[in-house]
Amino acid sequence: MDIIKEETFGPVLPVIAFDTQEQAIAFANDSKYGLSAAVFGEEAEATAVGVQINAGAISINDGGLTAIAFEAEKDSQGLSGLGSSRMGTTGLTRFLRKKAILTRHAGGVGIDSLREHRD
Repeated sequence: MDIIKEETFGPVLPVIAFDTQEQAIAFANDSKYGLSAAVFGEEAEATAVGVQINAGAISINDGGLTAIAFEAEKDSQGLSGLGSSRMGTTGLTRFLRKKAILTRHAGGVGIDSLREHRD
């Protein structure tokens, strides 16, 4: 089925019949793309299925939550999207370098006291 194997842009939500959860997960994962997905069903069961789908964001019992939840971490998978290294705060932090600044405050042990005890 092309609709689940090709990247679609727009409000498209394919509804596909399946016999087992494993088959449904295999259908969902049989694509080179993985931007987002939606799973409908009893919440705990749908969530258990959702975590097995190779996509950056999963909506449970809604077709579009992933598009409006800007604060949610999303790491597109496969050939979809730009990936987390290019988006949001994570995209900015890849340009930062960490540095430790260590300060001895008054009352601490100074280098001179260490020299006195070196023998």
